[in-house]
Amino acid sequence: MPRIITVSSGKGGVGKTTFAVNFALTLSRVAPTVLVDLDTGTSSIRNTLETPVRRDLYHFFRKGQKLADCVTQLDPRLDPQGLFKNFSFIAAPIHSIDEITNWNDASRWKLVHAINQLPAEFIILDLRAGLDANVIDFLPLSNSGILVFTPHHPAATLAAGDIVKSLLFRKLRFIFSSDSPFFRENRGLGHQHHMVNELLNQVEDPYQDGLPNLDAFLQDLQMSLGDNPYLETIANVVHSFGVYFVLNMFDGVEESYDSAVRPFVDYLKTGLSAHLKMTNLGWVVKDDAIHSANCDRHPILLQSPGRDKPPASLDPVMQELANLESSIFGLPQPKDVAPTKAPSRDELLNISDRSPLERQLEILNTMYRTAGSMQVRNNFAYITHRVLHVVRSLPADSFGQSRLLTPLEIFHKIFPNMP
Repeated sequence: MPRIITVSSGKGGVGKTTFAVNFALTLSRVAPTVLVDLDTGTSSIRNTLETPVRRDLYHFFRKGQKLADCVTQLDPRLDPQGLFKNFSFIAAPIHSIDEITNWNDASRWKLVHAINQLPAEFIILDLRAGLDANVIDFLPLSNSGILVFTPHHPAATLAAGDIVKSLLFRKLRFIFSSDSPFFRENRGLGHQHHMVNELLNQVEDPYQDGLPNLDAFLQDLQMSLGDNPYLETIANVVHSFGVYFVLNMFDGVEESYDSAVRPFVDYLKTGLSAHLKMTNLGWVVKDDAIHSANCDRHPILLQSPGRDKPPASLDPVMQELANLESSIFGLPQPKDVAPTKAPSRDELLNISDRSPLERQLEILNTMYRTAGSMQVRNNFAYITHRVLHVVRSLPADSFGQSRLLTPLEIFHKIFPNMP
């Protein structure tokens, strides 16, 4: 069964497309992977990969080509050893075209159906920054997909939280709409149904004083109505929702935590719920070589890493990470571990879907003793093994989705017994 994984961000400038390209490249070391550029106003993926494109989304929408026929393989010059032979991408048009940048409903659902039919095990959707119908309609129903933010853009961090909020309320609105099966099954509770929707409006509306989050809403509902179908349904939606994020341009545990992770978590706890399932999939260190590689249209993972010499001692960023892991797992402090004299190991060449949890720990150990471009490669290897572990361990709807859903399909997904 394919897995569709979205990559999104609350605002631009966080390296979302750079992450999406290199993440898709890494996943392709495990299985066929297609990267789809849905940021159709900028054609960022095309501008990041120096590869001739014969057909793109223009040909899908304007020329009637099948989406599968708009897939582009890497130019062999970029991948002479064929390490990423299972990677391909679908480019946005060369220039912005209004009807393709701003889809109407018919175009959007046409694209949804076509993406569901792509022949790949992993389909990565690089969404435009921000939040509108052309973003939210491609996001999963029960989780966030991968959110990307950075310590250097606080507004984007909070905007990523708004994506989570919109997804949660989208699902709740489906459940509690007046034409939903839930409403029909509980028609005798019409007054309660109206009250629940009014209370949800209070939680969702930042301009209204009243209930600060869904936890307070559930407490208020419990006190007012006691145990009831609404309480159980809302609690299940909130407590099962998964939030997954990657910290890009990482340059230190303390700074990154204080300026990105903590504000993000606090925002969700304060404005939504303290019971959301939040997972940090990993980080990508800040490295000027990443930007240079993008400018050359030759992503950093497609470049030879060389054999970076291991540092005589751990750099400050990895020192902090080592201290953090030591405190959690009871491992020796980094100062007690002699620097290795072995050459740096390129974990990207050892990607495997076998024992992904154990591989995460091995890669962490490698990253502590690696500097330069090899560290970036190992960051993506670590993130990919984290993702493979989640994909293997959890139901399909817990991370990403097995297929994109139309509004009617969302109803059937939420209410499987609906006629």
